[in-house]
Amino acid sequence: MKALKIAFLLCCLIMSSCKDPFTPEVSKNYKDLLVVEGFINIGGTTQIKVSRSIDLQDSRSTDPEKNATITIEGEDGSVVTGKSTEKGECFLMTQNLVLGKKYKARIILASGKVYETGYLATKATPEIDSISYAITDKGFQIFANTHDPANDTRFYTWDYEETWEVGVPFVSTMEFKNSQVVARDPSVNIQRCWTSSKSSTILLGSTARLSEDKLTLVPIVYIPGNSVKVAKLYSILVRQYGLTKDAYEFMERMKKNTEQIGGIFDVQPSELKGNLVCISDPAEKVLGWISAGTIVEKRIFISYQDKPSSGVNWVYRENCNASVIDKDSLVYYIRSNKFIVNEMYAETYPGGPLMYKYTMSTEECIDCRLQGSNLKPAFWPN
Repeated sequence: MKALKIAFLLCCLIMSSCKDPFTPEVSKNYKDLLVVEGFINIGGTTQIKVSRSIDLQDSRSTDPEKNATITIEGEDGSVVTGKSTEKGECFLMTQNLVLGKKYKARIILASGKVYETGYLATKATPEIDSISYAITDKGFQIFANTHDPANDTRFYTWDYEETWEVGVPFVSTMEFKNSQVVARDPSVNIQRCWTSSKSSTILLGSTARLSEDKLTLVPIVYIPGNSVKVAKLYSILVRQYGLTKDAYEFMERMKKNTEQIGGIFDVQPSELKGNLVCISDPAEKVLGWISAGTIVEKRIFISYQDKPSSGVNWVYRENCNASVIDKDSLVYYIRSNKFIVNEMYAETYPGGPLMYKYTMSTEECIDCRLQGSNLKPAFWPN
């Protein structure tokens, strides 16, 4: 459901001065443990990720568990099986699973060790009523709104994927290839690209203490008005998951731990006990939780035209400049990592003869592929 860098703070160091920097000490008991993230998607595709826990100081974002066999087994005897990839991800075709039946996850590592959940009740997630946004003095605050008419969900989590269009200020029609200035291939798009990003924070909501199972204006993400994300066209796809009380409490502890690591005055994070067990060694610590149910989603778009018409907080500034050079200086500029924007005839001096000159800029100012893909997403409107 979410890709998290799992690390655990087991004890706070007693410091002689609260001004000293605080570095968490991670017990060896919490290193190299199996970490499982996933949600059995009834009626859709299930993604389960398996990895190992890593140290806070580790430069890697994850340590994937490769070639694990992952099976979803139903009480009715149904079985869906897949293998984890180099990234530790396994995608399972669970479109034919039935809401209301119980399923369990079984993970067999390449080493032969076996891990299981118990049979999980499947939960129907209510629809997202809307994804809305408010314009603040400095940006866009995006919200989710939902309710369950049956008053039966009560516990929710969300994740999201952002996509935004990026461009470049200069249209380059020429390039330097094989020691010659040649026309660019116009069929290669280098002016219009798209970039995507997935959520990395834990978003939770509960109506357990409310009479009505309804949540309004749940903060999802904030986008500064001068961000490149809203310089052209921005889209966000929000996914909503209904949780059991136990799953919600696990994610609440996870959220607390990940947000509090690193401060001298932080409370000690609680131990994270998930719902997976090692069959051969039940005492082994396994981190993570697998839930089961339906997933609902909703997408919205925000255009640069939705911004206020004035205000310094709403202007995206590109650090791009162009230089006009003589033909004799071309090779020098190419060696200085400058790229040709255009060529032109220009006067050497007012009233003087015409000669070739070139407009030059840096690559990131003429080729959007440095910022994203030039393949337009299927859901993009234009």
